[in-house]
Amino acid sequence: MPHLQKETRTKTRYFSMALVASFMVFLSVAGLLWINEAQALRISMKRIVFEGPKRSDVITIMNNTAKEQTYRLGWRHYRMDEKKSLIWIKEGDSSGDEIKWADGMIRYAPRRVTVPPGASQQIRILLRRPRDLEPGEYRSHLWIITETEAEKFSEDEKPRAGGQSFKLTMQPAITLPVFVRHGDLTASASITDVQLSKTEGGSSIGFVLHREGNRSLYGDIKIICTGGGQEYVASHTRGLAIYTEVDKRVFDYEFNYPEEHAGDCGRVRVEYVADRDDSLYGGQVMAQVQAGL
Repeated sequence: MPHLQKETRTKTRYFSMALVASFMVFLSVAGLLWINEAQALRISMKRIVFEGPKRSDVITIMNNTAKEQTYRLGWRHYRMDEKKSLIWIKEGDSSGDEIKWADGMIRYAPRRVTVPPGASQQIRILLRRPRDLEPGEYRSHLWIITETEAEKFSEDEKPRAGGQSFKLTMQPAITLPVFVRHGDLTASASITDVQLSKTEGGSSIGFVLHREGNRSLYGDIKIICTGGGQEYVASHTRGLAIYTEVDKRVFDYEFNYPEEHAGDCGRVRVEYVADRDDSLYGGQVMAQVQAGL
């Protein structure tokens, strides 16, 4: 990208710059999916878990745009923070030394694919588990990014004399958590430090979600209002994870009351419900707590 200099005593030039913006979105924490408005990158699952005899899996990359797209795959390491969800660990950073990484025992192919408009491409994921692998949960994130080229200005789009123009090209990316679980792994959850207060038209709630055990948890937070002889779900947040490097996460939510339930929220129940695909706890209420206004 050329360097732009301001000219004060010479004749005005046209300035144009193509800005390529990359963005990434976390399924979770434990693998939450983030997709741009054009749906240029979609995949068929939110996370991959290898446990028991499972040794392979397949993900499908879908191109829902009207243009041919090229996607590149690679590994990235992330650690979880109590408040900031996932933080990328760059090469040479020792902040994730306590985490067991999975990418050393996983292979995938192809590593780069070009997908026609409206078509899809399968990626094969293979696990080669060492015989002497220590018990525990191993995790890495498969990084899938669209190789988008910066768009050029058309004749009608050229900037006026003395002006500066920017063309924003989105570069969609997805990070997919891949887990390898080996041995007898269990986990439990609890909720503490609930703080509930009224806001204009609704309520605000804060709490701490704790994890115990030797494996991560992945599930939904439900905030359920009770009052006036009825009960309803005021807020439902999906795909919240607590990975093994942290034993708690801090959450804050604001939720409004529907018109038909205005004033019917004298008490609130917070539930953490395990994802239905969890092999041990699928659909179970892992933790719950009640609070009153």
